[in-house]
Amino acid sequence: MGPLRPIGTLVAAASIALLILPFFSTFGELLTRAAMAAGFDEWLGQWIAPVEGRLVHGALALLGIPSAAAGSLLYVGSGPGSLALYISWNCVGWQTVFFLGASLLTGLQGEYTVRSRIETALLGIAGILSLNVVRITVVALVAFAFGQVSAIVVHDYGSVIATVAFLMAFWVFAYNMVLERTGP
Repeated sequence: MGPLRPIGTLVAAASIALLILPFFSTFGELLTRAAMAAGFDEWLGQWIAPVEGRLVHGALALLGIPSAAAGSLLYVGSGPGSLALYISWNCVGWQTVFFLGASLLTGLQGEYTVRSRIETALLGIAGILSLNVVRITVVALVAFAFGQVSAIVVHDYGSVIATVAFLMAFWVFAYNMVLERTGP
């Protein structure tokens, strides 16, 4: 019966992720409009997109895929089969940071030590940053190998599923391994 439990947990997690997928997509659109109204789009496009482009270039280099990064453009491949991908301000993962922040506000409530709360928050930030680089890298690989239509599907739906899965796994890990209760 031991081997069935992880499969059941994965099926349950996937079911929950699919159930809340429409919420994440709809709420993401509302966040996008609010970010544009506040002027965050220019800042994210000017400062964050180029940094993530260079990080994705590094990740692709580790995988042996030729690439180059220039500003918000990421060039994948070499020669006639290469393609240019634009990393938009809305693709850098700022929404995942927002969702992490919202989950930290609720997830850290309770009688936990200050140190373990700080460790959890820092671990979450590092995890989200890594997730965003991996997510863009995967989209670039899919675009390079299968074309732009496949990459758009992975970008639009895979990113939401990856974020939900990450947050679920992060909180399971945080509650079981990082957060320490205060007192006896």
